Amino acid sequence: MKTETNLTKRWEDGTPHHPESLVLYKRIEAADFKLCGDYFRFKSGGDGDNGETLMYLLDVVFESRDNGEATELDRLLGLKVSP
Repeated sequence: MKTETNLTKRWEDGTPHHPESLVLYKRIEAADFKLCGDYFRFKSGGDGDNGETLMYLLDVVFESRDNGEATELDRLLGLKVSP
């Protein structure tokens, strides 16, 4: 698997977020704030923020898909969701 799955390494290397991660994160953050009263209190932009962690997780999912590794990622995660 060529997609880096270690979120700490991605952060330390300054790996940029996948464009789809940024868009989806902003939607999730806004929906949580407006529809759920900021239940998850997503924050981004700082070290260890939960929003940054969510974006790095999304990055792994989107990059795995883009690299043709979605099934391999699902196996790594113990999931049976890939077609």
